[in-house]
Amino acid sequence: MPCRILTASALLTFSRRHGIDAICWAILIGLIGGLSSAAYREANIWLTHSLTRTCGDIVAIAESLDGFDRLLIPTLGGFFAGILLTIARRYPGGKTGQDYLEAIRTNDGALPFRATLIRLASSLFSVSSGSSIGREGGMVQLSAMLVSVLGQKGRMAPERLRLLVGCGGAAGLAAAYNTPLAGALFIAEIVSGSLAIEVLGPLIIAAFTSTLVVRHWIGASPIFTSRDIMLTQEVDLIPLIVLGILCGVLAPMFLIGLKWSRKAFDHVHLPTPLKLALGGLGIGLLSLKTPEVWGNGYSVVESLLSQPQDPMQVAMILGMKILATFLAVGSGAIGGVFTTTLLLGASSGWLFGSALTLLFPSIGADPVYFSAVAMGAFLAGTSHAPIMAILMIFEMTLDSNLVFPLILSALIAGYLSRILHPRSIYQKK
Repeated sequence: MPCRILTASALLTFSRRHGIDAICWAILIGLIGGLSSAAYREANIWLTHSLTRTCGDIVAIAESLDGFDRLLIPTLGGFFAGILLTIARRYPGGKTGQDYLEAIRTNDGALPFRATLIRLASSLFSVSSGSSIGREGGMVQLSAMLVSVLGQKGRMAPERLRLLVGCGGAAGLAAAYNTPLAGALFIAEIVSGSLAIEVLGPLIIAAFTSTLVVRHWIGASPIFTSRDIMLTQEVDLIPLIVLGILCGVLAPMFLIGLKWSRKAFDHVHLPTPLKLALGGLGIGLLSLKTPEVWGNGYSVVESLLSQPQDPMQVAMILGMKILATFLAVGSGAIGGVFTTTLLLGASSGWLFGSALTLLFPSIGADPVYFSAVAMGAFLAGTSHAPIMAILMIFEMTLDSNLVFPLILSALIAGYLSRILHPRSIYQKK
């Protein structure tokens, strides 16, 4: 018996010393992240159908509804989301709204179970009723919260728990976008601030495992498809540099707008349910003219990359989507703006490419080309993480022709945005 105990102890010590236990945990967390993300996705589909009595993409649903329902559904969704947020504040951690970013960066990795779960339900109501936010935020938070609870039950050390919660976040993001490498790099570059193998290795394993799980539901294809694009002329470098500068200026303006929208709603002295309902009503009013403001913008980006567009319509969508996002975030809706950021970049890039075609026909600019590049550049500008943005867009499209232009524009946008607005969208205001 003593020999067996000694052997088990030696194996445990060996596994910890060489990181084998971290790999095993990362695989388990990837399974948790993949399954929980799939469950959240199904819950979103079910609740959307319950609220709208229609199935399909959220923008297509908005287009199929009459004007009254376009007003009513986001308003009711915001009201119920606000009720849940009010309930969440009664539990420990509910008032501050602690998320996985804080748990990894500054805390011991602990996330409050009840408050986080109720806030996730609030997010689900906002997302499912057409608010201009995405479900990816809820998917990442759910994965990180489940891992945090598991780690707290196992009485893990704070440093180890922070790493495992980071693995949960990477697994959730990878599951949301089918991007395992970018999901891992997001946590390493933006949250942990470390690319050491002891950190990046478990993150990649968790994200990879999670992606394998969700591919049973969403398949292995990239989430965005675009026409084949070739960089054939050196003169293309100049428009790419200009596009990088443009996104590096627009991204800070968007971040400032989000800040102002929060301050504006802080001056609205209404109970939380009515405040979120007011934001939902505003989104509903915008959707009377532009139903594309509903949801995170995934289908709109897909359309920009694959179908001919009317420049005036794209400009309308861009302006209305910015206003809708300000209403959603400012009123306090819980959700992600990651895909919304991609939409703002894609539409800005498409308009940029169209303007080049009009002003300089000899260049032969393809709006789809600049739309795809601007997605990464705008994401780099808001996140201050150009490497992650480059890899994210590549994994989303699997188009190697975009890598070089992405590197150029995203690096310019990321560095310029950091100068103009030192805080990224993922840093506390």
